[in-house]
Amino acid sequence: MSLKKWKINQIDKNASLLLSQETGCDEFLCDILVSRGITTYQKMQQFFDIELTLEDPFSLVDMSVAVQRIKTAIEQGEKIAIYGDYDCDGVTATVILCSYLEFQGADVITYIPKRIEEGYGMNTDAIDQLAKQGVSLIITVDNGISAIKECEYANSIGVDVIVTDHHQVGEVLPQAVAIVNPHRRDCPSQFKQLCGAGVAFKLITALEDGDYEAMLENYGDLVAIGTIGDVVTLTGENRVLVKRGLELLQNTENQGLLALIDLAGLSGKEITAQSIAFGIAPRINAAGRIGDAIDAVHMLLSDEPDTAYELARKICSANENRQNLEKDIMAQIEKQILDNPKKLNNRVLVLWGENWHHGVIGIVSARVMEKYSKPVILLCVDGEYACGSARSFGDFSLYHALLSCEDLLVRYGGHKQAAGMMLGVDKLEQFENAVNEYAKKNFPTMPSPELEVDMAIKPSQITVENIQKLEALEPFGTDNQLPTFVIKDATITSITPLAENKHIKIGIKCANANLQAIYFRMSTDKFMFSVGQSVDIVANIDINEFRASKSVSIKIKDIRPAGFVENQYFSAKAVYDNLLRKEPIEAKFYDKIIPDRDEFALVYRTLKALNGYNNDIDYLFYNFADKKINYCKFCIILNVMQEMKLISVSQLKDSVKLLPAVQKIDLDNSRLLTKLKTDKMSAGE
Repeated sequence: MSLKKWKINQIDKNASLLLSQETGCDEFLCDILVSRGITTYQKMQQFFDIELTLEDPFSLVDMSVAVQRIKTAIEQGEKIAIYGDYDCDGVTATVILCSYLEFQGADVITYIPKRIEEGYGMNTDAIDQLAKQGVSLIITVDNGISAIKECEYANSIGVDVIVTDHHQVGEVLPQAVAIVNPHRRDCPSQFKQLCGAGVAFKLITALEDGDYEAMLENYGDLVAIGTIGDVVTLTGENRVLVKRGLELLQNTENQGLLALIDLAGLSGKEITAQSIAFGIAPRINAAGRIGDAIDAVHMLLSDEPDTAYELARKICSANENRQNLEKDIMAQIEKQILDNPKKLNNRVLVLWGENWHHGVIGIVSARVMEKYSKPVILLCVDGEYACGSARSFGDFSLYHALLSCEDLLVRYGGHKQAAGMMLGVDKLEQFENAVNEYAKKNFPTMPSPELEVDMAIKPSQITVENIQKLEALEPFGTDNQLPTFVIKDATITSITPLAENKHIKIGIKCANANLQAIYFRMSTDKFMFSVGQSVDIVANIDINEFRASKSVSIKIKDIRPAGFVENQYFSAKAVYDNLLRKEPIEAKFYDKIIPDRDEFALVYRTLKALNGYNNDIDYLFYNFADKKINYCKFCIILNVMQEMKLISVSQLKDSVKLLPAVQKIDLDNSRLLTKLKTDKMSAGE
């Protein structure tokens, strides 16, 4: 895993002070707002105005047509089908619309396609099935905008379709009675970032002649869950919907939500955007990934506590199964890399395997990307075809990468940082090569993952009073993340293991302040720093409440030696990556990367003092960042030591073992050093 770039926002203190004077808002809070581009009174008012008037639902194009058709269907007793999607957004959208229509006395049923058997969106078999049940009107939620052939087929058998969706719109629109989608080019609505549940909510509000207050009271909790679950921006109208929805969730009467909240261990606790994102939404998603999403729909529609609880247990079981499947696929991926470690040299990591569950590879792709700091494409092999899911970061566009080799693909789709594809098994290696050729041509130096930091914080600012002010920024989520700070030049005063050494607590002294910080998923044996060492820390800071007492809680996200020069690290890493891929490097770099004997001795003495090393190699480099040994030179030293059988570096580059020295080592015998010196001479000619 490569280190992350720390993207520390620079605060315009004049702008922050002016904003504070204009608004009366505390300057510390204004610092955060300014770092996020909220620099004027008007922008601040828009951000904080929870009473912001939600846009008239009829501003969405075709809304009037949709409302009229639905009212006609209710009046004439037509059977209506809500055609949803199997993720959290699609499930909550389905429940919102179905619950409302049932209350209006409509004859309504729901349909959610099965992820594995049917895939995303409408299909003609499902339309046939619904038509046989007497359905004359299908209303899609969270899908339908790309169902060109399916809507045409529905029309041909006498079934009307209303599309409500929030996904990007293609060149051709489906033949539907109405298409309600804020992304339509002819849609005059101002706020475009609604999720599927948000669009469904606007539809029922339009059916109630624009009465947002009544609809929020009844469905705000579900809208909040769908919005957070779909990871859309938590700004503008979404911020309003989620803020109100979270308030309602504290006292929800939805039996399915009550059961799910209890089984997720959230009963009696404040429900936040984070608890939904990590506790509620994954469980609803698991129903569609592993089981049947209709269970989640029935759970959220149920008025019977026992039935709701039984379905919630089933969904939680599916979530546990999902977690186990992820672990199994991750283990297979690590074995593949162990068997073929040169894959880690590729710019894009492409891996495939049989019996990988289609419902979880998207999640696993994100985990592999995080672990190896590379764009990742995972493919499930099933017979003659392989279906895949991809994740990326930075400027590397998966969509354009797939576009460059579309002749190898049966189908593909997605956007910059997430995509899906299908191809023949016989094309897998060609595909892997083609994607990496695209990356080589367009990204000689691949982007690095970034950790965005709001501001550097002084110890004197880390107070309960200050941190409590940040609660005004909630709810936190996409485009409004939990505030992140950097604490510079902190001296470690203590290191204490927690929970059987699964986590650690470190004491730090910064200026004259003594603070405590928690580092989750870090153990004392893997922590690369010692008492007395000076470090820079990136952390989230919030309030911990215990027995009516409040204290500041610092949660570490990343830690480095104080004054670490990241630009030098990333430049040297790019050179080393080129060497691994046997790509040419500039002549000027050779003098900077060929180590001398003293530098070999320093690294070896350090490893002996540590008695080997048991963590990511990049963290080991921290020991030498201030010794004028750049990252490329450091890696070359390890490679040569391994060649000379002084050490053994694991294939996954997550441990170093010392080997017993059998004879005196002559570095002049190293093939790697000899080649580097020869290449240097050739490059200088």
